[in-house]
Amino acid sequence: MYASSSSVYGGTKKVPFSTDDKVDNPVSLYAATKKSNELLAHAYSKLYNIPSTGLRFFTVYGPAGRPDMFYYSATQKLSAGKTIQIFNYGNCKLDFTYIDDIV
Repeated sequence: MYASSSSVYGGTKKVPFSTDDKVDNPVSLYAATKKSNELLAHAYSKLYNIPSTGLRFFTVYGPAGRPDMFYYSATQKLSAGKTIQIFNYGNCKLDFTYIDDIV
């Protein structure tokens, strides 16, 4: 079992995503590394006849999360009485996954 990322879906407009979607056009270096991780796991699985399962996580958060992620910076700004910048008139949607749900 290995971890991948929803970033492999790149700039696709199709929602919801599917494991059958082509993910050959990464739009970031991070996405490219996750796609290469999937390819290496697949090749290793086939070469050595070891089953593998990849999980594509969406925006993992938790106690040891990265401080540059929006929910941390927004919480800090709002707690300090500052404003946050809202994009797309507040119509943005994003899935989050709590780390304990993964574990």
